[in-house]
Amino acid sequence: MKSSKSKVQKATQNLSPKEMEAVFSRVAEYFNVLSEPSRLRIMYAVCGGEKSVSEVVKMCGSSQANVSRHLLALHKAGILSRRKEGVTVYYATADDATLEICQTVCAKIAQDIR
Repeated sequence: MKSSKSKVQKATQNLSPKEMEAVFSRVAEYFNVLSEPSRLRIMYAVCGGEKSVSEVVKMCGSSQANVSRHLLALHKAGILSRRKEGVTVYYATADDATLEICQTVCAKIAQDIR
């Protein structure tokens, strides 16, 4: 079987060491945003599709102020997208890659717990 380069190797093959350091720094920031359990609950809430803030609050069982703070952090990091319709704000996952990461890791941990 012929060995092939991984996705990350293909995406980074022409980057300088300085650019790679910037990549590693941004990846660490990205995972830092996802390292908060409340934010993972929010990701779980929106993984099935777009939700209003009030729907996310109900699903997470936290206060609106707390959920709103975490939604803002996830949006600022580019992990969630948002749109406003009248006075209602809706959030959804911004990309399939983040959704896949969260689902894969949660499924693995859930399996390990059983």
